[in-house]
Amino acid sequence: MRFHGIIPPHVTPFTQEGDLDLRSLDKLLDFWLEAKVHGLATCASNGEGPLLDDEERGEVLRAVIDKVGGQVPVIAGVSNPSTRALMRQIQMAERIGADAVLLTPPYYFKPSPKELLEHYTLILKSSNIPILLYNVTKFVGYDVPIDIVAKLSDFDNFAGIKESSGLIWRISELIRLIGGKKSVLAGTGDVLLDTLVLGGDGGIVAVSIFAPELTVELYNSFMAGDLKRASKIQLTLTMLNEVIVKKYNQLSATKEALRLRGLPGGFARMPSQPLSEGEREEIKNALKSAGLITKL
Repeated sequence: MRFHGIIPPHVTPFTQEGDLDLRSLDKLLDFWLEAKVHGLATCASNGEGPLLDDEERGEVLRAVIDKVGGQVPVIAGVSNPSTRALMRQIQMAERIGADAVLLTPPYYFKPSPKELLEHYTLILKSSNIPILLYNVTKFVGYDVPIDIVAKLSDFDNFAGIKESSGLIWRISELIRLIGGKKSVLAGTGDVLLDTLVLGGDGGIVAVSIFAPELTVELYNSFMAGDLKRASKIQLTLTMLNEVIVKKYNQLSATKEALRLRGLPGGFARMPSQPLSEGEREEIKNALKSAGLITKL
């Protein structure tokens, strides 16, 4: 399976007490599907997957798959420092009916390149579901070596990579080595157009959570050959990415952006805290500047 287009790594709404809020999630799924996104990544970083227990993870994944009903692929985020525990999460995602998994690298104890290759090899050999690697330097503290990604591309169920380093040279090299046969997806909103221009397939980017119509329009404009329009949208997305995703706690900020758009983003789980009034005001101004909200 090749993945392409705009795939929001969507939030998981919680109540103020920290419980799952699946009613709000249902409304948010309508918002993303109406924007004509090309897939959904569930229980990944922005979905606070590492803060969910396995029962909650299954509950959220079932709710998304049932709601989507096959309209777009659903990719299950999986994360655990233990290979064994990670494989159980993958097996659960496969049983529930996910179309693929987004595989966070091992964290806490940093593996050597040899250990990392063996970790991925065992998982790929033991799984039938398509697997996307997730290179997310800021959360795990290291980059997945590019030569390991290239070696894994020989596996039929290796679907590609979400590249969240934001480094153009890494994106370029990944496309050179595995592009065309595996998906290379931008992992940050500020390099979405760059990735497409270089020959990548799209993006699993946080800005598409609260600005799905803009990210989808960028992708569609690029595919239609309208680079001028795509470039203009990229400038707006980069501004939103800097303010909402990079500057503050992105979990709280992303949910605040949804709330400002009239959507039930819910609360982030502790230890994340709500934003200050000044921070909320800056997010509001960014959304206004992008034309996503009017006066509040």
